[in-house]
Amino acid sequence: MTGSRTVRGHARPVGPRPRRPRRGLALLAALWLVVMITTAGLQFAAVSRDRRFLALSAVDRGRDHVALEGALAIVQARLESELRAPSRMPSGRAARRRSAVGSTRVDPWRALDAQLGDGVRVGEVLVAVRSTDLGTVLNVNLAGERELGLLFGTLLRDDLLADRLARRIADWRDADTLSRPNGAEAAEYRRALRSALPTNGPFRALDDLRDVLGMTPEILATIRPFLTVDGANVRVNLNAAPEPILRTLPGMSPPVLATILALRSAGRRVESIPALAGGTRGPQRGDDAANGAYQALVRDLTERTLLETREVALEFTVVGEPGPPTTGMVVVLRRFDDGTTDVRWRR
Repeated sequence: MTGSRTVRGHARPVGPRPRRPRRGLALLAALWLVVMITTAGLQFAAVSRDRRFLALSAVDRGRDHVALEGALAIVQARLESELRAPSRMPSGRAARRRSAVGSTRVDPWRALDAQLGDGVRVGEVLVAVRSTDLGTVLNVNLAGERELGLLFGTLLRDDLLADRLARRIADWRDADTLSRPNGAEAAEYRRALRSALPTNGPFRALDDLRDVLGMTPEILATIRPFLTVDGANVRVNLNAAPEPILRTLPGMSPPVLATILALRSAGRRVESIPALAGGTRGPQRGDDAANGAYQALVRDLTERTLLETREVALEFTVVGEPGPPTTGMVVVLRRFDDGTTDVRWRR
């Protein structure tokens, strides 16, 4: 039964109150739903963007890898073609001229930078190529203290500093922790408050020489053009190496060095080490041939030198747009007498 109740003189029905619609809660729920959908959309867009970036990066890396390998194949074929050219193969009179001190025979790998200066195009990708005759530089991981000291002394004009740097480089790369006289191992670096300590292993890049105790940016800039960490060549090209490198050779006396430089100035090449050594010992070459010093000079130069470019380090760089070029890879290419080549080392 329903009735009415009088409140302050007004009558109103007695019974359950009508429910009001919960518009505020519905609106709030709708807003939350919109926020969740928007957030999910943004996250999906971000993930899609990241995946697209990674996919494009992977495509670029794959393209660059193919371009680098293609450039290596093209350069290798081109250099082999140079080696097999009929005019390059010594025979007859050209072969007999090897007994002379010098000749004008051309080394097909003598000026590779000029041959490869425009780079190599693989499809639409341009790959720059820079070459280094490994017979014209010293490998800082393989050269002995004597060789490094002679090179640094020639370049820096300071024998004490040169000797100290050579010993510290040797200490850096050798396996023990005992420092040489005037050298430096980990203890000396700690006392000098240096954060980089000797690795007791080979240098991975020439820039690592910056951490050698006593090295300065100016010294590194001076010696860098004469050093490398690539490959495993230890022989010097008599017909291409710069004078500071020639001076590191055992038995490289002033007369021998003067003969080599004079041949180069005349546009000629050293073709015979015995003739080179004998030609600097005066007219009595028959007597010199039996001389122990002469034999030692010939032996040393034969073991430590080359008369032509036999191994080159080729640095391939993908030239991209926009932005600066990015170094792709370095390979060491070795040549054989039959005109073939092979990749001996890769970084």
